[in-house]
Amino acid sequence: MNKDLLFALIQNPNLIPGIYNYCDGWCDRCKFTANCLNYKMMEEGVPDLKSAEHDAEAEASSAMENLDEMFQLSMELLNQAAKDLGMELPKQSDEFNTEIEVKKDELIFNSQLMLQADKYSELVDSWFADFESLLFIGSQTLKEIFDFKEEEEMNDIELLVFDKSEIIKWFQFIIPSKLFRALRSKSNTDETGNEFYAHDSVASAKVVLISIDNSIEAWTYYMNRFPGVEDRMLPILLLLSGLRTLTEEVFPEARNFVRPGFDI
Repeated sequence: MNKDLLFALIQNPNLIPGIYNYCDGWCDRCKFTANCLNYKMMEEGVPDLKSAEHDAEAEASSAMENLDEMFQLSMELLNQAAKDLGMELPKQSDEFNTEIEVKKDELIFNSQLMLQADKYSELVDSWFADFESLLFIGSQTLKEIFDFKEEEEMNDIELLVFDKSEIIKWFQFIIPSKLFRALRSKSNTDETGNEFYAHDSVASAKVVLISIDNSIEAWTYYMNRFPGVEDRMLPILLLLSGLRTLTEEVFPEARNFVRPGFDI
């Protein structure tokens, strides 16, 4: 993708500025792809990933070049978005120390919130590994349904169970990744007082909370559907509920943050 194409995309009157900054990344289920510049950039900017005319090495090289260019263009957009909000992106100090920044990241990774989020992700993997082959919908186990049936072949109950599993498995990784971003930006806010970090911290925390809400709803459905193993699901729900409470305490303004497009 080049700048001319990028700025041609920007002229689309249906775009919602900044909608891509605080979404859950689940484009396949998003109602706003037609309004999202980031989605359009991915469609236009990585064509070689879908091409069958290049070998794997050529595709990988081309993809990396495209991604590098998209990163540079995205930074330009991010700077413009910050200006539109009346903010300025923080600039890297001449005294930037990689070792110090790594230590800051390690402190966040070892915080109660992150440890709890990572533990949840592990419990999800463990639960599905233990029970996919044991729980039945009709005459088929969850694993058989997930592995061997296309969605158009599933009945209504199978589709609902499949949908809840997709929700659980998607957000198990979104929760820790977005939580880390929220905590890192909060740390940067405390250190620098920069408004953009404060904005990013609260907005990212809102994505975390919505992801937890969706996950709790999906697990609650599973508990009602499979009461025989609810003792293994209850600790997961309790952990998620505690994580939600802690996140709301650390980011008290997150629930009220208005994300462009989604919350308007």
